[in-house]
Amino acid sequence: MTSKTAQHSGSFLDLAHSSRRLLALASMAVIGLLLTFAPAQAQGNYRPVARIDGMVVTAFELTERTKFLTLLRAPGDVRALALDQLINEKIQMRAADKADISVDDEAVKAGMEEFAARANITAEELLQYLAQAGIDASTFRDFVTAGVTWREYVKSEFLPRVSVSKSEVDAAMDKAVTEPGLRVLLSEIVLPAGDAATRKASKARAQRLTGLDEDAFHKAAQRFSIGPSRANGGKLNWVDITALPASAGAAVRGLKPGQTSRIIESGEEIRVYFMHDREQVKGGTPRTMVEYAALLLPGGQSDANRSAAADISAEAFGCDDLYPVARGLPPEQLVRETLPESQLPAAYRAELDRLDAGEVSSRLTTPSGAMVVLMLCKRGNELPRSLTRAAVEEQLKSQRLNTMAQVFLEEKRANAFIETLGN
Repeated sequence: MTSKTAQHSGSFLDLAHSSRRLLALASMAVIGLLLTFAPAQAQGNYRPVARIDGMVVTAFELTERTKFLTLLRAPGDVRALALDQLINEKIQMRAADKADISVDDEAVKAGMEEFAARANITAEELLQYLAQAGIDASTFRDFVTAGVTWREYVKSEFLPRVSVSKSEVDAAMDKAVTEPGLRVLLSEIVLPAGDAATRKASKARAQRLTGLDEDAFHKAAQRFSIGPSRANGGKLNWVDITALPASAGAAVRGLKPGQTSRIIESGEEIRVYFMHDREQVKGGTPRTMVEYAALLLPGGQSDANRSAAADISAEAFGCDDLYPVARGLPPEQLVRETLPESQLPAAYRAELDRLDAGEVSSRLTTPSGAMVVLMLCKRGNELPRSLTRAAVEEQLKSQRLNTMAQVFLEEKRANAFIETLGN
């Protein structure tokens, strides 16, 4: 499977990271009316152009998908990419069908709205652009249906097998590089809208919730919200704004701390958000942050202190292990802090450069004559406060899930009998 195909296969698993396709879609919203295409083939042209284990890709499907990808400004040989995608989708949909996994009309409509909203248009507006370009509406719907179904299949089949250890999260956070963008800290109130009467009542309630202060919003979330965040007064973790549903991201992007969003209607729910804080994260090379601990033992390089330092080195595997050693000593004799590398005490910097995390040095002596038992706790990139362990863990799980799905698809495709018939 080509890298382009892999990108397509994962697009609905992690739409927040498909920036190239989304930028192309945004551009399409502006220039779509200027693009022209050859007339669409007749609806009845179902001549096979490829067979995959008894399944077929028709000339109509290939022509329509090629025009659709051209409109989205897909790079390279667009017709070859279109055929590659369609073959993959046949394999994906068969796997989902065997697992008895399907998606309903509401899920497909939500997927269409989500895709279109990333260009700040509705699904209906996108369908109008496609019609004006001579592209059948079924092309967009089939594209979304395949993506949403594959996402549900992958979650069902592979997510239970994905696990991420604490040490893997630690390592990822140490190496993480911040990406430019906006992170937000929100609370939410989720109201039911399953039928017309309930939707009307919830919209009226939502109108009264807009403009509440933080304390009032917290209490209202506990009282009215049906979301899982209700127990926490509606409060959510820090999140990159691109990870929110497109409609929610658009509604909160311009909020200042202390403001509530407009009413957001999504499927069978109505939401209102409260902005606690926001953080604009800059890109570029992050600063290196160093966490260290220094245990000061009066008496300098005495035999007793050397023996104590040797015991610490043998028995302590992390900075937390120094606290029992320092029990009973004045608090100022154990220093632990995290600083940018450039701001480390000059006397410690060179020594810390020699250490790996958990290692100890006892070669230094303070001007007052105390031995310094110096330990490197960890060294890593500076991270925004919005980057939480939970966010990193979810990112690792998503990466692992995508990899498992890609390997599975490649194996299925390698074992399939694929015959191209000329197109």
